[in-house]
Amino acid sequence: MGRSSSARLGSALPPAPGSPSRDGGDGRLDPVRWRPPARGLLLRLAVVAILLGAAALVSWSPPPTCDPPAYTVPAAAPSAPAASPSIPSGSMGVPVRLSDPAALALVEPGNRVDLLRLDDADGSTEPVAQSALVLQVTSPDDPTAGGLLLALSPTEAQRAVAAPGQSFTVLIRPG
Repeated sequence: MGRSSSARLGSALPPAPGSPSRDGGDGRLDPVRWRPPARGLLLRLAVVAILLGAAALVSWSPPPTCDPPAYTVPAAAPSAPAASPSIPSGSMGVPVRLSDPAALALVEPGNRVDLLRLDDADGSTEPVAQSALVLQVTSPDDPTAGGLLLALSPTEAQRAVAAPGQSFTVLIRPG
């Protein structure tokens, strides 16, 4: 406490040019001397360098190749004219338009069906044919077709065509 504040301030100022200094008196300031870093600092710097290198590799690496799942979709058959179905001997091929075209999605060629005539007035049904063979199914989306080609006996065919404009439905028999 013996020094005054002016003495402390005066000692912090650099010496004037030409005046002697503490480091040898030539007025030159020595740079800060390099000291080797502490051991813990080197370890932290090494960890940071490794992490930055790993991050750079991950960001520059190409994405992993992952093939999308392979789903095979059967190709639609070309719309070639369908071969005419063979009508069994003793039967007649009769085209029938169904009242509910959604039922066409359930019927396939080779199925056996019961053909029923719907009476629109009272909602009753009348059997026309039993166990009729389905020869061909037209698309329910096709507004001109939308029906079945059935193999019917001559008497069943007579009953099916006797009342034009009637609505028909089918019951699919287990096969």
